Order: sequence, then C-alpha cells, then structure tokens
Amino acid sequence: KVLKDYYGKGNALLQQPVVGTHSASGGAAGGIIGLLEVCESDFSKLLAEVEADESEEEKAYEKQTKENKLARTEKETSVKYTHKEVTRAEKALAEFQDDLESEQAELDAVVEYMAKVNKRCVAKPETYADRKAKREAEIEGLKNALDILEGQAIGFLSVARRSTRA
Repeated sequence: KVLKDYYGKGNALLQQPVVGTHSASGGAAGGIIGLLEVCESDFSKLLAEVEADESEEEKAYEKQTKENKLARTEKETSVKYTHKEVTRAEKALAEFQDDLESEQAELDAVVEYMAKVNKRCVAKPETYADRKAKREAEIEGLKNALDILEGQAIGFLSVARRSTRA
C-alpha cells in the first residue's frame, strides 16, 4: 500500500536532489506493484490454506487425544479386572490343589486298605508243587490213621475175644 501511494501520487516522499527534481517512474511502477500484489495474494492464499490445514490438524489431534484417553481408560479398566480375575483364579487354584492333596491322601489310604482286604479275601491259585506237597502230607496222614486204626482194631478184637470167652 505504501508503494502504491508513493508511485500513485507522483512526488510524495520525494527527496530534493541538488540538481533537479525527482519524479516517480510510471511504467515500471505498475509492473512492480502488480508483482507485489500477486505475491501478496499468493501469500494470503497460502496463509489461509495453512491456517485451515492447521485448524483441521488441531481438530484431528484433539479427536485422537480423546480417543487415546478413552482407549487408555478402557485398557486400564481391563487390566484392573484382569488382575482381579487372575487373583481369583490363583486363589481357586490353591484351594483346588489343597483339595487334590487331601483327596489323594484319602485315595491312597483306601487303596492300601483294599490291598490288605484283597490279600485276605481273594483266593490265590496254588502252585502244582504246593498241591502235591499237601496231597502227599494228607496221604501220609491217612496212612498213619489207618495204621492206628488197624492197631486198635486188633486190640479191640483181642479184647472182644477175651470177653466172649469169659
């Protein structure tokens, strides 16, 4: 605007030279002013675009910041509840392990008792050698009984003959 006023009025801001008067050149002034006006409009347009872009970026940043805060809050809450769930699960696990140990001890006692009962109640097949030895012992015992009975029979017969003679 200052240059426009200088070159537009003619001799405004003129210095008085010693030799003569100075006047503004008219032809070159229009080209310079036109160039400066184009630069000013380009800068104005660029400034408006930059301000609009900056405003959009600021809105996007604020939106992203809000989303990040919400996501962080959600994640912190999720972590908090996950920690609670893990603590509860660990406590339940400890209780189940205690229960398992006591049930295992009870099972071991029952298995031991059952083994003792099975020893007494379940018939085990005898080996051939055991059966043969028992059979031979039984035969020997029967032979001894027969010998004793024969000896008593002879004694009974002799007692019976004496009583019939008398």
